[in-house]
Amino acid sequence: MNKKRNKILSILALLISAYFANDYVNEGNNNTPGTETNKQQKANNNQLESLIRKRQSNIIITIDAIVINVLSDDNQGDRHQRLILKVGRNTLLLAHNIDLAPRVPVRKGDTIQVRGEYEWNEKGGVIHWTHKTNNKKHANGWIIFNNKKYH
Repeated sequence: MNKKRNKILSILALLISAYFANDYVNEGNNNTPGTETNKQQKANNNQLESLIRKRQSNIIITIDAIVINVLSDDNQGDRHQRLILKVGRNTLLLAHNIDLAPRVPVRKGDTIQVRGEYEWNEKGGVIHWTHKTNNKKHANGWIIFNNKKYH
């Protein structure tokens, strides 16, 4: 009985060691799920911070943001869905053309990923061109919300 118990304890110790060793190895491994995405998100958001600091405009960027306010639509000319976004410690306006792309069903507190053209202003800036375009002057943009792409 003692031999059987010792064998079981040895196997348990081996399994526990293997489990912790695997965690230790994966901690420094850049290929673990989500690590690359988090690094890319941080790089994207750092790019926005740099653009704001340098007061640059007409730059295509991709950001990860939290919706902090859903504004009324802008109905002057082309209709735009308007959202106030929080990106890191910055806020900016998203103007999403709903004449060219579907409305994104977001609410305050939702997280979205946006690709569009950034324009600097004193309030943090605006991102627009978040839709497909045939205009060779602009790259296609999009918004991803709940794993669905709106463009």
